[in-house]
Amino acid sequence: MINYALSFLLPIIVLAGFTPSTQTYTTPVLPTQGLDIPISEPIYSSSPQIYPKTPIVEASSTPEDINCSCVRYIRNIIPDLPNLDAIDFPINTIEPKVGDIIKLQYYNATTTKYIYHLSLIEKITEDGYSVKEGNYEKCKESKRIIPKNDEHILGFFNMDRQRLIDALTPIQKQTLWNESGWSHYDTKGSVLTGTSEERGVAQFMKTTWKWLTEKRREENIKPILLDRFDFEDSIIMFKYGWDKGIVWYGKPPENLVNE
Repeated sequence: MINYALSFLLPIIVLAGFTPSTQTYTTPVLPTQGLDIPISEPIYSSSPQIYPKTPIVEASSTPEDINCSCVRYIRNIIPDLPNLDAIDFPINTIEPKVGDIIKLQYYNATTTKYIYHLSLIEKITEDGYSVKEGNYEKCKESKRIIPKNDEHILGFFNMDRQRLIDALTPIQKQTLWNESGWSHYDTKGSVLTGTSEERGVAQFMKTTWKWLTEKRREENIKPILLDRFDFEDSIIMFKYGWDKGIVWYGKPPENLVNE
């Protein structure tokens, strides 16, 4: 899940009355399995994060403390919300709509830690995003308007796009997590780019994408032309490449050379 907690992105502010959820991070063997292995310390960082090998999930909760966690508050509305803490939530859309989630980052000068928060969009107006949320005020449900240019906004999450990932097999989901943390965009709103110009949620190289496109043309699979910068097309091509067994296992074809 991509979170770039860079100090130059945000002014240093002291949050009065804003309290993050009490968190215990645990690591499942795979995203859909139930075996949890506790990690001793929460993860806070002042530098770009390296994606963990497995998603980090929230500690179990009781109904009474729903409003004491921004994630549990939204999961009470969207039951199949990913079982991740706010810090690890993907950024998978740049065109937010009603029902999407805003991911925000704040800096608490008192604790010298970054606080990550999720808000659910109820309405979009010229003034900004009208949201409802839990735990913006300690253990309370609240509503407010977040300006569209709010400097604390890291990005947006769309549950329909996440469901395309959730429909994959456990090992496919895990592979995409390892590649991108299920994010398609970075915190600047650009398509996620790897160190070798890999792009998007599946981190496709241009040459890999071109080779697979030619295979689809040979097999007359419609649509033949897909967009490497598009989230949905990336999932389609990921599944196609997986079935070919050439993208994430073993070596690529001999005629496929990285850029």
